[in-house]
Amino acid sequence: MAITFDTNILLNYYQGRAGVPLTSAEGAAAPAKKYAPSAPWLPGVQTASNTPALMTTAVKNAMLGRKLVDESAAQLDLAGASADYKKLFALYQGIDTLAGVVDQMGGKNLSSTDKARIQSVFAKGLAEINTYTEQLDMDQLRLTRATVADKAKSTVGVNRAKTDYTTPPLVSGDVSAPIDAFQGEVKFNISIKRVNVVHDVAIDLDEMGATPRNMANVLSYINGKLEGAEVGTRVSSLRIPGGDRMIQIAGKATKVGVNPDQWSMKFNIDSGDTLTFSAPKTEPAIYLAQSVGNPDPDGKAATKDGVIVSQLLKIQTDTTDVTPPPQAAGEANYIDGRVWAKDMEKSVGAVHATQVAADGSVYVLADVSDKVGGQAIKGDQDVALLKYDSAGKLLFTRTLGASTSASGLALAVSGDGKIAIAGKVTGALSGAVEGALNSGATGSFATQSDSFVTVMDGDGQELWTERRGARQNDEATNIAFGADGSVYVAGRAQSNLPGTTALGGWDSYIEGFKADAKNKVSTLFVQSVGSTGSDRPGGLVVDGDSLIMANNEGGRAVLHRFDMSGGGAVETSTRDLGDLSGGAIAGLALDGGQLVIAGSAGGDSLSAGVTTRAYTAGLDAFAARISADLSAGAGDRVAYYGGSGDDKVAGLAVSEGRVYLTGQAGSDLPDLDAKGKKDGFLTELDLDTGTVGFTRRFTGKDGYATPTAIAVDTSGASALDRLGLPKGTMDMTDAVQLSAVSAVRPGDQFQVKGGNGGTFKTITIEAGETMESLVAKLRRGLNYQADISVVTSDGQRKLQIKPQNPRNILEFAAGKAGKDALSLLGIPEGVVRATVIGKDGKTTVADGKGVFYGLGIDKEMNLNNAEEIAHTKAELASALNVIRTAYKDLKEAATPEAQKKAEKAKATGTVPVYLTNQIANYQAALDRLNGGG
Repeated sequence: MAITFDTNILLNYYQGRAGVPLTSAEGAAAPAKKYAPSAPWLPGVQTASNTPALMTTAVKNAMLGRKLVDESAAQLDLAGASADYKKLFALYQGIDTLAGVVDQMGGKNLSSTDKARIQSVFAKGLAEINTYTEQLDMDQLRLTRATVADKAKSTVGVNRAKTDYTTPPLVSGDVSAPIDAFQGEVKFNISIKRVNVVHDVAIDLDEMGATPRNMANVLSYINGKLEGAEVGTRVSSLRIPGGDRMIQIAGKATKVGVNPDQWSMKFNIDSGDTLTFSAPKTEPAIYLAQSVGNPDPDGKAATKDGVIVSQLLKIQTDTTDVTPPPQAAGEANYIDGRVWAKDMEKSVGAVHATQVAADGSVYVLADVSDKVGGQAIKGDQDVALLKYDSAGKLLFTRTLGASTSASGLALAVSGDGKIAIAGKVTGALSGAVEGALNSGATGSFATQSDSFVTVMDGDGQELWTERRGARQNDEATNIAFGADGSVYVAGRAQSNLPGTTALGGWDSYIEGFKADAKNKVSTLFVQSVGSTGSDRPGGLVVDGDSLIMANNEGGRAVLHRFDMSGGGAVETSTRDLGDLSGGAIAGLALDGGQLVIAGSAGGDSLSAGVTTRAYTAGLDAFAARISADLSAGAGDRVAYYGGSGDDKVAGLAVSEGRVYLTGQAGSDLPDLDAKGKKDGFLTELDLDTGTVGFTRRFTGKDGYATPTAIAVDTSGASALDRLGLPKGTMDMTDAVQLSAVSAVRPGDQFQVKGGNGGTFKTITIEAGETMESLVAKLRRGLNYQADISVVTSDGQRKLQIKPQNPRNILEFAAGKAGKDALSLLGIPEGVVRATVIGKDGKTTVADGKGVFYGLGIDKEMNLNNAEEIAHTKAELASALNVIRTAYKDLKEAATPEAQKKAEKAKATGTVPVYLTNQIANYQAALDRLNGGG
């Protein structure tokens, strides 16, 4: 057994014999004279901050509603000390007590009432701390609730025009070896438009003959073709360093080697060039969205420990003319035909819709619970529109900007590239045109949802938003464009919308909108559709001057056709396809002048003409084709697909007579083995014959896959997929409006103050606000006391704000909750001041006044969940540390230089020789006791 000895005992013995104050070997003796009062957190000072019993009493008093900050209770043990100490100590103890209130959330067996009470006390205490801090006036220092910096820089920026395009890695390791993606028939075209002249460059790797198709040789061949076309665009290789290879050993990341380097192709696009990629041979491609991951790993619903990931998959359904890309090594849950699979950010929740645009790009509409694409959200949940190119590269992300919560349920893309989204929103939606009966952001119906419709241009910049709902819950579930740009919506409501009569339960409705050249929107019509039971739209299409809606109507599949030629919507025909027997309609499409309707049914009772594939059992997927005028005809067909379990359809896609269904697989499917615990399926049905074409059963992470949406591009798969190149024209520019690159909306605000003694001025975001227009507003709002510039950082143009001269102090304050633009733009709340470095090397405020300290307290802190509680604890701990720093600086400033020098000399003085010898003797004795070890 080893014996140790604390040398502090020897030092304390020496100090006692020498008559000096006791300390430890790590510390220095306290000065004989005090120059600053003792802080409440120091040992030996009886305060709540260092005495558990007193802290318990302070927290109890806070829970009883008593004030947290009490200057009269802050005692100073030094006569004549500055009043600044009393204010600092009072604030410290107030924040420390508030932290104690937060700790109450960790108590055992707390009821919802207990938690609500703690949250209420915390909110009241935080407001008290914020008010006290904002009104604080001190002599020797300055303190602000938020942050302090020498400049303010937005984190949100506007992307600069791109000048290159990089493919995914095509080879790993030996770049000189032939690359799989380059083998076989690889033909594609590059059209380069420059000054209204189009240069077509045909690429056919067969022209390389026997030359090995490695990276260098293929790039040389392509560049030779580009040079021959006399264009400036070139292609090069890009090395991606492999980095360390890490594995988890006993829960710890451990390096086990180095990953090989990877190499991509990089197209360097000459200024003024516009590139379009195409291929002579194509096949259909399916874009499928799904959620993967075990929703309840520990089997306890209350723990909410599931980690669900949203994915977008591209799947080639036919290989007759195009060989799909080779499977990459180590691809999880791979299925034949899969071109790529992209994981979305962890904040992305359910994907409700996907659509393919005319240029080959893919739009995804999803719910998000946190920052996405670099954009912070305002509330608990928002809507995000994500745009991908056909190679799977994310091109942009747009958020709606709801103050409380929103969900995007429907998506449409017009022939001219406009995008329409629809869904439901709760709470405020700044800048939206409000309807007469909306639930609203305040009042007794504020917790109810309203329908919304937003139309954007091709860059994702908002053109207009309408919020039109009922007093009770309502939502827009389907959307479609008319040929003239009109927008039509189907949805459902629990009470009557303006101009309608409630039918009972959830009522389906249809509504039409038309915008003029200035995006002023007129409502064309709104009317309820359905039964007295609970109804829900299942699909919506436009057929010339007619609108057709598929409706889940009292458990039956019913179609309605409306004539819109007169400006309104006059119902002209209805067709009841029969009882869905517990199933539901999941999609409606128009193909070749006929309607295709799809969903799930619990029996074979659908009246949709000839049954070409029989019903099996449980819930089966079905697809039916009928006349667009809803009349029964000889060409009507219905086909079922499923096994003995429940097979639920989530989406329908139709193109050139091909019908694709996706959804959740039941216990078994014809000729397909189960892959995981919960599988998805994708199947192609020939409704004329009932034949099953391309069909896959698949799973995902943890053995779980839940498909949620599907879209098809008839010519989406080609040789371009092998190279990771996108189909269509490459758009190298991005949106310039701030509402497109962030979640700010027209009407959102923040406040600024420029110069000493000025007043706060409100900056309001307007429709179409850009970086340049905001700069002009800021210059005026800051009384022309700020140097405001737009700087480039990480490929983005961002705001940078500094004081114009050393005397100026700039302040930034957040807007009201739910309408704050400051945080969404990423501009820190707080003070911006100039600093100078003195001869002593210390940084001081340039105006010569007291030092600024920023507590960094977020006034919107809350205890709503474990993550927020952890964030709040960290913020409060940081604020306490700032106050300790301020105290230390005050104390140092009050201590004479001679005293500081004497303390420094004492701390670094030589230990007496006799004491050193004694310690050495003791150590030698210990060594002998330990056996010489």
